[in-house]
This record gives sequence, structure tokens and C-alpha cells, in this order.
Amino acid sequence: MKVLQIGCGGLGSPFALYLTAAGIKELTIIDNDVLDISNLQRQILYNETQIGKDKVKSAKETLVKFNSEVLINAHKDYIDEDSIKTYLKEKKYDFIVDCSDNFKTKFLVNKIAIENSLRCVIAGIKDFYGQIITINPKISACYQCVFSPIKTPPNEGPLPVIGVTPGILGTLEALEVIKTALGLPNLENKVLMVNLIDLRFNIIDIVKNENCICSS
Repeated sequence: MKVLQIGCGGLGSPFALYLTAAGIKELTIIDNDVLDISNLQRQILYNETQIGKDKVKSAKETLVKFNSEVLINAHKDYIDEDSIKTYLKEKKYDFIVDCSDNFKTKFLVNKIAIENSLRCVIAGIKDFYGQIITINPKISACYQCVFSPIKTPPNEGPLPVIGVTPGILGTLEALEVIKTALGLPNLENKVLMVNLIDLRFNIIDIVKNENCICSS
């Protein structure tokens, strides 16, 4: 199984660790950031000795020691509609997983997944809350069926978050990839809403929007 991971911060840290531990064949990670001390409260893939280094380089150093049988590819790059095409031309992936911290990238990953018939998992977090969806292109509802890109803030930055929240949602993303690969029930046509203040996990059934990009 080959997985393309976008982002290796709060969500991407537990996702990469659990997927590598599970022994997937190949994990390709793309991120453009450098590790800062403020990241360490939630980005458990790293430690203080790696501050100031590229996250993808440090992530690879950690992961190859975690499971040497998994091929880890790390690329420092900013993802947009043009750059993502380069990686999709290089090899065929089984999944693309969004571990980013902004809406713009999540909508882009959703669009790329649909255009390239790639299974996809997208999670979002804020404070003590999160949501996660699994997408089967052309078959299930997609991220844009639920969240409208028109309503997203024009100049939005990273959202505030307590460190445990991305840990839980990133782990759930890894779980969704593993379950989907095994043909087990997943979050297709569903959104899991996570409330860590009250410890509530609610599943909302969703329907494909006939006017959405996933229905064309």
C-alpha cells in the first residue's frame, strides 16, 4: 500500500507513526515547514534536538528508525495545484491523506483525490474539537459536499488547538486508512464529529451533492 501524506504537523505526526508501525509498504510525506519549539506540544514526531530543521527531514529520520521495512519518502515542498501533479506523475498511490492545518489545502486534496480516483481521508481540528471524513471518489460524498469553500475565511491561518486533539484525530486518520485497505466499515458517506470537552463522538450521515465536483 502506498500513501501520500500532505502535512506532517499535529495531525501528520500520529498518522505517520501509526501507519509506519502498521508496516505499510510506502509513505510519501510532503511539508514545507521548519520545526519550531512551539510545535512540540502537539507534534509528537519530533524532539528538541530537531528544532530549526526541516520537518520532512526530521520526520524521515524518526520513521526509518521506527520501522526500517517501510519506504519513507520525504519532500520539502509547498502543495498547490501545480506541484501536487508532479508527485502524482511519479507513482500511483492508494490513498492521499490530508494532515494540513488550513482549509485551502483540504479542499485541494479533496479535489485532487476526486480527479485522480484516489481514496482520501481528511480531518480538521480546532481547540478540543475535530471532524474526519473518508472519501471514495465518484462513489461517496466528498469533503466539499459537507463544507463549502465559499464560506472559508479568505486569510485564515492555523487554528488554535490543544495538543491532544490532533493526536486523536491523526490516529483516527491512520485507522481509517487501515480499515479501508482491509475492506472494513469506514467513514464513507459519514462525518465523525469529535468533542473532547464532553468526550462525545457523533457520526452524521451525509449525502452526495448532485451539484458537487464529485458528481460530475
